[in-house]
Amino acid sequence: MSDPVVKTRGRGQYRNEYVAALAATSSLVASVACAGWSSPALPVLRGPGSPIPITPDEGSWIVSLLSIGSLFGPIICGMFVDRYGRRPVLLFSAIPLVAGWLFIGFAQSIGMLYTARLLHGIGYGLAYSVTPIYLGEISSDAVRGSTGVLVTVMAKLAFLFEYSVGPYVGFRALAWISLALPMCFVALFFWMPETPYSLLARGNKQAAAASLRWLRRSNAIDEELARMEKLVLDSKRKGNPLRQLLMTSTNKKSLVIILLLSLGMQLTGINAILGYSQTIFSRLALPLTAAELSIILALVQLASVMLPTFLVDRAGRRPLLLVSTAGSLVGLATCAVYFTLDETTDDILSPEPGAAHGWIPFVGVLFFIVSFAIGLATVPFAILGEVFPKHIKAAANAVFAVITSAVVFSVVKLFQVISDGAGTYVSFWIFTGCTAVTGVLIYFVIPETKGKSFERIQEMMTHREKGNESERDGSDGVENKNHSVSSTFLKAMQSLLRTPHLIAPTIAVLMLVLLIPISSEVEIDCNSLRMGQYICPDPSLRQIDPKTQQLRGCTPENRARVWCIAVDGIVCSETKNTSFTREMPCKWTNGYHFDTALLLSVFLGMFGADRFYLGYPALGLLKFCTLGFMFLGQLVDVILIATQVVGPADGSAYIIPYYGPVITVVRSDNWTYRLPQDNW
Repeated sequence: MSDPVVKTRGRGQYRNEYVAALAATSSLVASVACAGWSSPALPVLRGPGSPIPITPDEGSWIVSLLSIGSLFGPIICGMFVDRYGRRPVLLFSAIPLVAGWLFIGFAQSIGMLYTARLLHGIGYGLAYSVTPIYLGEISSDAVRGSTGVLVTVMAKLAFLFEYSVGPYVGFRALAWISLALPMCFVALFFWMPETPYSLLARGNKQAAAASLRWLRRSNAIDEELARMEKLVLDSKRKGNPLRQLLMTSTNKKSLVIILLLSLGMQLTGINAILGYSQTIFSRLALPLTAAELSIILALVQLASVMLPTFLVDRAGRRPLLLVSTAGSLVGLATCAVYFTLDETTDDILSPEPGAAHGWIPFVGVLFFIVSFAIGLATVPFAILGEVFPKHIKAAANAVFAVITSAVVFSVVKLFQVISDGAGTYVSFWIFTGCTAVTGVLIYFVIPETKGKSFERIQEMMTHREKGNESERDGSDGVENKNHSVSSTFLKAMQSLLRTPHLIAPTIAVLMLVLLIPISSEVEIDCNSLRMGQYICPDPSLRQIDPKTQQLRGCTPENRARVWCIAVDGIVCSETKNTSFTREMPCKWTNGYHFDTALLLSVFLGMFGADRFYLGYPALGLLKFCTLGFMFLGQLVDVILIATQVVGPADGSAYIIPYYGPVITVVRSDNWTYRLPQDNW
C-alpha cells in the first residue's frame, strides 16, 4: 500500500513553506535596509550642502547606534514571542522601522538621527530574533537549510536596494522610499499563518492542525502533529527556557557553537566594511565612483548568497564554513597588505590616479564578500534553527542576538576610531587575525547537522562528549584526536558563559590596546592653527556652489562654516582626524542675478523693471510713471548697477557668472588705519 503522504505531496509539495518563508524574510529586507542606509547617507551628511552637517565621530555613532538599539529587540522577543506567538511579534517589528524612517524624513538635528537609528535597531533586532524561529518551525527537515539561508539572501537584497537607490536620490527622499519596505512586509506577512508549534504551545490544536495542513499541502499530518504535540508537552514540563539553556549540558554545548559562529561572523569586520563601503572605496583612485563600486559590491553579495541556498542541504554545513573562512582570510589579508603599503610607504605603490594596483583592494573586498557569503553569512542561521529544542529556541535566539549586537557595536564603532588614529590597515589586520582564529575553532568545534531531524541532532549533542557521534571523514585515530581538541575548546568557551556580559567589553579593550602605540601625530584644537598649517576650504570637497560661485551654506551675515584640512602630522581634537570646520567670509546671495538686473536696466529701465526686480518697488513705480525720470534716472541706474553700487534691497550679493565682472567695494572712514607708504 502506498504512503499517503508521499502520494499527496508531489510536485510543488514545499510551495507554501517557501511562500511563508519569503513573506517572513521580507521583514529582513525592511530591517537590514536600515544597516545599508548608512553607506550612501554618510557621504551626504559629511559632504558640502549637508542637510544636517556632522563630524566623523558623529558619523560613527550614526552607524553604531543601530547595534545598540538591536540589543532591545531580542529582549522584547524573549518576553513576548512565546506568550503572543511568532507572527504578531514579527509584525510588530515593522512599527519601530516605520517610526525610524519618519524621524529621518523630518530630521532637523543630529539628535533626531540618533533616535531614528535606535528605533531602527529595535526593529532590526526583533526581526533577526523572530525570523529564524518562524522559519525553523514552519519548515520540513528537507528544506530547513534552504529556508534558513533565505535570511541572508533577503538581507543582501536590502543592501543592494540601499546602495543602488541611495546615491541617486536626495537624503530625505531615500527615507521616504525606504519607508515602503516595512509597509510591504506587513502587507505580505499579514496573510501568513502562525507556526504550528506556537499554536500548540498556547493550546490551540485545531488551529495548529490547519496551519500545518496549509504549510505541508497535505491532509496526512497526524503523525507530525503528534510529534510536535509531544515536544510541546515535554518543553512545558522542563520549565524556564533560559534556565534550561544555561544549565543543561547539551544546550550549553549548542550555545557555545552558536556563539562561536556569531563571534566569527562579526569579527571578520563584515558590518564595518558594509557600513563604511563608500567611505572605504572613496580612497581608491579608480575610474568608477565610490557609489558605483558599492553597487557592484551589493550585486556580488546577492549573487554569492544564492549559491548556499542550493548547497547547504547538499554539501553540508562544515565544508561550507571552512571554505568560507579560508576565502575570507585571503580577501582580508589582501586588503590589509595593500593598505599597509599604501599608508606606510611612499615608493612602492604609484600615486598616479587610475593605476592598476588600485583595483587590488577592491578585488580583495569582493573576494572576501563572496567567500563570507557562501558560508559564514548563511550557515549559522541554518544551524541556529537546528541545534536547539523548540521550547528554548526563543531564549537561544535572544542570547545569540544580544551577544551579536554587542560585538557588532564594538567592531563598527572601533573601526572608525582605529582607522582614523592608526590607519585603515590596522583594522584590516585585526579582522584578518580574528578570521584565522575562527577557522581553527570551526574545524575543531562545529559538528555536521546536515539532513538530521531535531531529535537526531539533540541525540548527537547528548552523546558528543563520549565520542559516539562521528561526522568527519578520515581514520578513527584522526577523529579521536580532533574530538579531544574539540572537548578542550568546548570547555574553554563554556567557561565564558558564566560571565557573558564580559565578552563584548573584553573584545573592545583588546582592540583599543592595539591603538595605543602607533601614532606620532599631535592632537590640538585646529581652530588655533595659523596660516600655512591648514588648507581651507578642503579642496577635495565640493564646497563651492557652482550656481552662485560662493561657499555652500553662506548666511545673511556673510559667513559660512566649511570643512578644512590640516597639514600632515596634526590631528584635530574636534574630529580626531585631520579635518575640522572653520567659519570663512563669503557673499550671501538670494537669487538676484547681475546679468538679469543689468539687462533690465538697459532695456526696460525707463519702466522701472530693474528696481522692481531688485526689490525697490517705490523707486520702480516712480520710474514707471516718469519714464525713468525722462530717461536720465535710467542712465544713472545703468551706471550704478553696472558698477554694482546698487544691489538687491535685502543686502544680498549678485549672482555673477564664473567669468563675470565681480567688483569688491573697499570703503574707508575716520576709523580706517592707513599704513604709511614707506612702511609697506
